Amino acid sequence: MSIKYVHCFIYKDNKLLMLRRNNPPFKNMWNCVGGKIMLDETPRDAVVREVKEETGLTIQSVHFKGIATWNQVGGMYIFLAKKFVGDLIECNEGTLDWKSKEWIMESPDVVSSIPTILEDVLTMDVPVEFALFYTGVEYEGDILKYQIRSINNFHERVVKAIPNH
Repeated sequence: MSIKYVHCFIYKDNKLLMLRRNNPPFKNMWNCVGGKIMLDETPRDAVVREVKEETGLTIQSVHFKGIATWNQVGGMYIFLAKKFVGDLIECNEGTLDWKSKEWIMESPDVVSSIPTILEDVLTMDVPVEFALFYTGVEYEGDILKYQIRSINNFHERVVKAIPNH
């Protein structure tokens, strides 16, 4: 499985920083800040760089929450940042805005994986695999099933079964 990306949930005052993407994938949809890992970077280095490039914020503390996978063929490292400094900048990638958790959970304009894993990202104490299974290839189509798998001992539990629409 190829894990080439990082995503960061940036949390402040009960809101999360979201990016409305200008480009595919998920053009015009709200998503987390993140991007590709460079060849010479660790996932932690990549998330710090991506957050700085896309937001202007410097992360002071970042917590590894696990890996989100899609159909067991690809994935991304998931981080949560609650401590950072700096002011938001204009972003070439899209529009930045602080959104409430409730808005994220209800908006049809949010990438489907975000509300699916959000509660677990905010509450899980240990890194896990957020396993997303889509009806299409990679992360295309509807989310058919979502599981949380322990990274340490491969314990698996089904959290949600999402019917096809």
